[in-house]
Amino acid sequence: MIRALSLAFLLVLDKGLGQDTGDQSQVSVTIGQGTVIGARSPHGDYYEFYGIPYADSTSGSHRFKAPSTPPNFQDDFVANRRNIKCVHATSTGYEGTEDCLYLDIVTPLEEELLPVMVWIKGREFDNDLHQELSYRNLVEKDVVVVSLNYRESIFGFLCLGTEAAPGNAGLKDIIAGLRWVQNNIREFGGDPNSVTIFGHGSGAAAVDLVTLSPLSVGLVHRAIAQSGSSLAPWAISRDPLEYAVLVARTLGYEGNDPDTLSEIFTETNVTNLMQAINELDLTDNSLAFAPCIENEYVPGEAFMTYSPYKTLTERDFLQIPFIIGYVENEGTIRAHEIQDDDWLTKMDTSFSDFIQQDLEFDNEEDKLEVARLIRSFYFGEESIDMSALLEYLSYHGDTMILVSTIREALMRSAASTSSVYLYQFSYDGPLGNPFVGPLSVVGAAHSEDLAYLFNDNEAITEIDQWDEAVIDIMIERWTNFAKTGIPTSDTTTNEWQPFTPENMNFLHIFNNEEAQTADDLEYILVQPHSEVMRFWDQIYFDHFKDVEPIWHVDDLDVTESERDDEIDVEEDADVVTEDPEGEETVTEEPIECEEDDPDCDSASTAVGYTFLIVSLFYLLSEFHQKQLL
Repeated sequence: MIRALSLAFLLVLDKGLGQDTGDQSQVSVTIGQGTVIGARSPHGDYYEFYGIPYADSTSGSHRFKAPSTPPNFQDDFVANRRNIKCVHATSTGYEGTEDCLYLDIVTPLEEELLPVMVWIKGREFDNDLHQELSYRNLVEKDVVVVSLNYRESIFGFLCLGTEAAPGNAGLKDIIAGLRWVQNNIREFGGDPNSVTIFGHGSGAAAVDLVTLSPLSVGLVHRAIAQSGSSLAPWAISRDPLEYAVLVARTLGYEGNDPDTLSEIFTETNVTNLMQAINELDLTDNSLAFAPCIENEYVPGEAFMTYSPYKTLTERDFLQIPFIIGYVENEGTIRAHEIQDDDWLTKMDTSFSDFIQQDLEFDNEEDKLEVARLIRSFYFGEESIDMSALLEYLSYHGDTMILVSTIREALMRSAASTSSVYLYQFSYDGPLGNPFVGPLSVVGAAHSEDLAYLFNDNEAITEIDQWDEAVIDIMIERWTNFAKTGIPTSDTTTNEWQPFTPENMNFLHIFNNEEAQTADDLEYILVQPHSEVMRFWDQIYFDHFKDVEPIWHVDDLDVTESERDDEIDVEEDADVVTEDPEGEETVTEEPIECEEDDPDCDSASTAVGYTFLIVSLFYLLSEFHQKQLL
């Protein structure tokens, strides 16, 4: 492990791993790949290692496959390549490189092994939020921070159900990075038995999905999901072939054969591929390329073979402490579409085009009626224009993040043996960049909470004591959670209680003009957004569409309609049957429990109802009296 520098030389590390490089500002660490040279930060007593390869290059024929083991170093590896980016879309095209599977490590100068926090960055799986983040405040609380890249867009999430493009390459990158951490982080002062993954946006959805994957066993011990969930309508692709076919048409191929698509996308250069992707027009808050349900060609290699809903329902996920939350104005993630794509006008004339993908309808008339109900709930009878800006932001914030986040908290807490914590971040201070351009909104915007975790204190100007208090609260709660699994704070005396279906507690961090102490910036509330949740409960009860696998190993070249006809309904999903009168009925399959396990009975009952009947939990006392007890 790394130890502190003396005035003239580096102390030799335990087991001979650290060596004097001849420069007191540098340190060398020996791992299986060879020797890594890092540098002492000019901002404090910690070391920085940038651009360490955790897997081999995935270009060429390996473009869409799982990553392979990292190369060994021929010479000492100087870890000073900062801000390496995987290929991702931008407003003007794209940036980044395919050779991008690298990670950064920032570690304090301590003798004992410290908890590890692995940051999974993201902003929608095809448009990463590549901000320059400072890990200084986190590291100064005695944790080791690792930040890793993973493939994005088509490179990370092309899912064709073929051996060449099985899907979820980006998530398998994260698994490879976590395995690298297990094998090597001890040499950097980190404890491989205390690893917390945390992420934001699509990074949060990735964090959530990692905890649901069998590949993550032994790799993760705690998790934090900020403004993203595996249950978000954009987190999982309902039809992975759909957008792949559209991109291929732009490239000149009119068919839909998965093997041919794999070959075309493998051989097309990055520029042409990203140009074709940027021409797609998405209005239903879906993503062109997102995680998917896979075929399992080789046992044990698939990241995900069941939907997150099914996995949560069956309690088949990592039973680890979990924080999940959102900011007050998540809808600002769709602010730029107002300016660039005229979404206000489009929503006003064709609102049904903006309904999320996790809903299904009997026919077009049914869809239009649901669209009318949703529009009325958010916009009333008014036109959708700039005067309805706040309603526009509320709609997109609710459908993209808030509703799925609360449902995740309900389902996970009902099925988990470990604590789940829910929060809402509403503090609107000068540090937050709301990413809304000239638009002005009240309250915290999407990504604004990151400013209170990743700002460098030396770069902060014109803030008051309450801004500093919120920084301290966020840093302390996050790092203490990484250490103990309990998000405590030394700055405030408020106890953040776990969220359960029975109490539905959540922590609210907010502006308080009458604040006297830091305690006044937090409040424990119950039943988050009850009116919104009751509304969406009914919508989902009537129209929820779970993710089903569309691939069949023995038949991958069928048409879309043929594939839809062949999809089998999962045993534990809602079963659609036809009665003798010809009417469709929906039956929920019960969750089986052991006879001598009363906890399973109540938890499973809660799980079975949570996702589709959220409103019952807002009347939970009566529900438990009549149904559970």
